[in-house]
Amino acid sequence: MVRNLSLLIFTFCIVVSSFSQTKIDTLQQKFAATQDDRLKLKLLDTLTHQMIRAKHPKQFVYLRQLVGLAKKQGDFDLAASKTRFIAQKHIYGGEPDSAIYVVEEMLKHKAKFTKDKSEAHLLLKRGGAYFNQELLEKAAKDYDKSGDLFLKSGDSIFAADARYFAGQVYVNLKKFLVSLERYEEAYKLYDILGDKLYANYAISELGSIYGRNRFFDKAISERKRVLKELWKDKEYKGISTVYIQLAGNYLSKKEFAIAKKYADSALFYADSVKHKVGKAVIKTYAEAGASKYYLHKNNLKEAKKHLDLADEQRLLTDAPEYYNSALLLPRASYYRKIGDYSKAIEVLKELISKKEKINDVNNYIKAERELGELYALQKDHVKAYQHQQKYIEAKELLEDEVKTNRLLYYQSQFETERKDNEIYKKETQISLLEKDQQLAKSKRKTLWLLLFSIVVISIVISYYIWLLGKQKRRALRKKIAQNKKELDEFTKLLLEKSKTQETLSEEIEKLKEEIGAQKSIEKLQDLTTTKILTNDDWYTFKEKFKNVYPSFFVKIKNKGYDLTKSEERLIAMEKLYLDTNEIASMLAISQDSVTRSRSRLRKKINAPKGHSILEFLEAS
Repeated sequence: MVRNLSLLIFTFCIVVSSFSQTKIDTLQQKFAATQDDRLKLKLLDTLTHQMIRAKHPKQFVYLRQLVGLAKKQGDFDLAASKTRFIAQKHIYGGEPDSAIYVVEEMLKHKAKFTKDKSEAHLLLKRGGAYFNQELLEKAAKDYDKSGDLFLKSGDSIFAADARYFAGQVYVNLKKFLVSLERYEEAYKLYDILGDKLYANYAISELGSIYGRNRFFDKAISERKRVLKELWKDKEYKGISTVYIQLAGNYLSKKEFAIAKKYADSALFYADSVKHKVGKAVIKTYAEAGASKYYLHKNNLKEAKKHLDLADEQRLLTDAPEYYNSALLLPRASYYRKIGDYSKAIEVLKELISKKEKINDVNNYIKAERELGELYALQKDHVKAYQHQQKYIEAKELLEDEVKTNRLLYYQSQFETERKDNEIYKKETQISLLEKDQQLAKSKRKTLWLLLFSIVVISIVISYYIWLLGKQKRRALRKKIAQNKKELDEFTKLLLEKSKTQETLSEEIEKLKEEIGAQKSIEKLQDLTTTKILTNDDWYTFKEKFKNVYPSFFVKIKNKGYDLTKSEERLIAMEKLYLDTNEIASMLAISQDSVTRSRSRLRKKINAPKGHSILEFLEAS
């Protein structure tokens, strides 16, 4: 069954590869037969995309053609997007100078980019080229700016990569706090994106930085945070690796029993790792850790056994010489304990010769100290003194660096705590302000009640005045009727204006079909945005309305309803008993906008559903 499944997968890969190759061949033929530059650019875009995915050997020939054609046609964003792949090819090919050159040539057109990510991608690649050249300050600058631009454009995954790479650069620049900040930013971005693998890489790097600066508890905490996530997916390679790292942290704390426990756990779960080379690397480090435990216990038989097992696993890795560095110090310690000083010295010299190639400077420092002690045991005091001096110098440099970093860390923690205190003070002030607002709100309610009482009294007085002025009102009815007629005529005129606008809109739609949507929108945009009811129209309308209903707005205002101008217009339309369509036409808005405006007004005045807003305002 397994054999059949493997055959099926192999066949599928062949079919997919053949399909991809056939598609590339077809696109190449189409491109060769095409004369139109615009169509050629589209074909090149698709062709290079397929070639990059298939790792086609001729991809860079077509990429260069695309960049040249894109520049010619003014599509500098596309040219920048494809230039990054050319730069990447130079970086992978060990040609960082060429990568920097092609990037800087494209950056000359930066002013013509329309997308922030165009510049960001180029800076990300140039930062990688600078890093390869060990121009760390320049690399850091490019990575930081690239990350900022990616965040601005919303490309979080590339922003996370930029922050991660910047963290690596700042570690090499020995800028401890900045490296922590960059890795923390990278972790947060990867975590939001759901990229668990790289989120764990970022945390792992944080743990390494803490460990190198002797924040062992902090390093252990970060390791365990990674471990918790890895166990969710049962990612045994990652689990075993973290167990090895934890063993190293506990060894540094001189807690050998706990270190041995984690080394054993790493060995146990390494058997679940399917990748043979990965499994060998894990077992090399785990066996080395176990040998250190037994050397500490002076159990030389077990120490030798685990050293031999580590050496066997080392030979199964993809870089046996590199991983041999992890075994040199415990091997030298073993030879010293059995009294073979010559071999111990030989091994320690090999370790010191790798000074520039090993990541852990502590191993080099320990090797210098051990050499000094071994030469002293052999009565070679000159060499003993020389190596002791090197040990002291290297240790002092490391101590100064660690002390500085620890001081900076504690200072940053203190400043963060102080900021937290400031935030607490601000929150307290906000709480007091909120209480003041509630008190003010209570006062306003009392004032509204008083105002309502005054309004009721005013209504009663007005009623008596109305009785006395009945005769005068009769005389005015005729005039009011005339004014109403004028208002109706003006309203009719406005409706006719809206119908004219609708006719114009229909003509615009016809024009769109004849001359194309884009051109018609550009040429007739001013016409389509013309409002039917202008401010002058509204002023004239309102004056005529007041002649018919002189006390309408005053009564509403006296009842405590503070309406906006748009709400006054809506109420005026309601008073004229116009339907939704007519109101929309008069105000040059959609029927949905009228409905929403009516709904907002109902909520504002607390009018019950099922009742007319106008009736509620006039009755309340």
